[in-house]
Amino acid sequence: MLYRNPDEFLKFIPKDKCIMCLDMGEKQIGIAFSDKTQLIATAHSIYYRKNMSKDLGYLHRIFKENEAGSMVIGLPLAIDGQENEWCKIIIHFANRMIKKYKINIYLQDESLSTAIATHTLKIAGVSATKSKKIDDKISACIILQRALDKINAIK
Repeated sequence: MLYRNPDEFLKFIPKDKCIMCLDMGEKQIGIAFSDKTQLIATAHSIYYRKNMSKDLGYLHRIFKENEAGSMVIGLPLAIDGQENEWCKIIIHFANRMIKKYKINIYLQDESLSTAIATHTLKIAGVSATKSKKIDDKISACIILQRALDKINAIK
């Protein structure tokens, strides 16, 4: 099922499994996971996209290998909160994942997550070249931590 409300999502996520997060891009997807207590997000990896079928298969395999129970996907809303064309593509992707693998997915506003990741890496002294290679997985971590904070505020 696809959720936009953290209260509803919380009712359907397994409490003893981690949560996987995706920061969707046209060419790559940043991946992060929570710990099993669902308190802390950790950057995992970057997946370089191939096609819908291979993308779905790979992401599901990583989901299972890391014993995840649900998923968060970043939704790049406009500054005014409106959905754009890229949001529609991401929602379509999420619905394909749900239909094929029966995963509960929460859409988390990802506003400025990439900018925050890039800025944080710059402050940490990471070169611009290296930052571009890892900022998507850091963005996924930021998106997931936002979702975890919302969920834990409700608990």
